[in-house]
Amino acid sequence: MPGNRLFFALRPSPLARNLIGVQRDQLGLAESVVENDRLHITLAITEDFARQPYAEAKALIAIGEQVSAAPVPVRLDRVSGSNETIALRPSRKIDALAELGAKLQQGLARAGLLRGTWDFHPHVTLLYRKGRPFTRTIDPISWDATDFVLIHSILGAHRHIELGRWPLEDRQGAFGF
Repeated sequence: MPGNRLFFALRPSPLARNLIGVQRDQLGLAESVVENDRLHITLAITEDFARQPYAEAKALIAIGEQVSAAPVPVRLDRVSGSNETIALRPSRKIDALAELGAKLQQGLARAGLLRGTWDFHPHVTLLYRKGRPFTRTIDPISWDATDFVLIHSILGAHRHIELGRWPLEDRQGAFGF
């Protein structure tokens, strides 16, 4: 059974993380909640691995080191529930977020590590539950993402290990793939 996953993500600022946690806690009972320390927006993700993905982690660290991008203004203003999850989402496309995600996804694709069935739809998963789909607006939760991270997720253990962190900085004339 696969037990390891690698992904690049944006983590909310401490204030935004707490506001997101309040929003999650107001939703009521769930089969499983995403605790505040694991809240994130996935930017690019690998397939799952049964073994420790050492070589893959090294390749992703090299990809993270090559990415150059400006800070990303994040604004989440919708709560949406699917049959299995509830998440916060933006109601409008965030160009800088899409561009950062595309850079990282291209890097993973070139390395043969991008999950084949994954599409980028920015969201912060709050909880897992069985229920009817819904969408509603909320007061926006916003922050400026000033870095992105590489996470090693231990599946089933609800554990995230940060393997790398890279700044998002305005760099006039900077190159980045």
